[in-house]
Amino acid sequence: MGFDFEKLVVEKDGKVVLAAINHPPANAMAQGVLRDLNQLLDDCLEDDDVRAIVITGTGDKLFCAGADISEFAGMQAGNAPKYIGNDIYFKIENYPKVIIAALQGSAYGGGLELACACHLRIIADNAKVGLPEVKLGIIPGWGGTQRLPRYIGKTRALEMTLTGDPISAQEALNYGLVNRVVPAAAVVEEAKALAGKLAAGAPLAQREILKAVNKGLQTTLEEGVYKFEGAGLAAVFASEDAKEGAIAFFQKRPPNFKGK
Repeated sequence: MGFDFEKLVVEKDGKVVLAAINHPPANAMAQGVLRDLNQLLDDCLEDDDVRAIVITGTGDKLFCAGADISEFAGMQAGNAPKYIGNDIYFKIENYPKVIIAALQGSAYGGGLELACACHLRIIADNAKVGLPEVKLGIIPGWGGTQRLPRYIGKTRALEMTLTGDPISAQEALNYGLVNRVVPAAAVVEEAKALAGKLAAGAPLAQREILKAVNKGLQTTLEEGVYKFEGAGLAAVFASEDAKEGAIAFFQKRPPNFKGK
């Protein structure tokens, strides 16, 4: 798999792919960034040697400042964009391999919405996150009004979206929006370490866990257990990985999962 992207800086370390948004000065979510993210997801899906992805930003100030406002004029004139933010973000959310957002800087608007679409989030201790769209006379349009309340609750999400004011990294942790807060210089390495740990895990089981959690949150507890969790268990129970996990347990050694 090659990594020839215009708006992403991509490298592979073992079974982990690190992709940094590279669209200075603000790493805005322009069409080129969406295009490259979409291609990256397609490439990594076809590569069995990739087990986890980390998405971060270049520079130390901004993970992603949101949608590229310079492209608004064309859209308001009726020019339909080729790459749709929601399409890419749903692709990330429903991706069968773990995707971690490493917020080495602040995330606003579509940048926070991107982070919310990822499965896990690690943030720099000096970063902020927010959905400031209301200050531009618009509303979040890439899942912000829907994913954010699911993470932090309706009351806090309404305050953030109605005021447009950002919150600190520590507040994001307290609200349950992020998994970890670490020193800014350690964000990417922390995310890569977590991704590496997950990459050594059972990919089939991880795929079914991601699917069951995503689908289960959209339905009743009973349907979630019987339909989605049950289907996931059935899908992996007779796999070679499940057999390897049991054998490794009794042999008191780390399992060697193959994704089969």
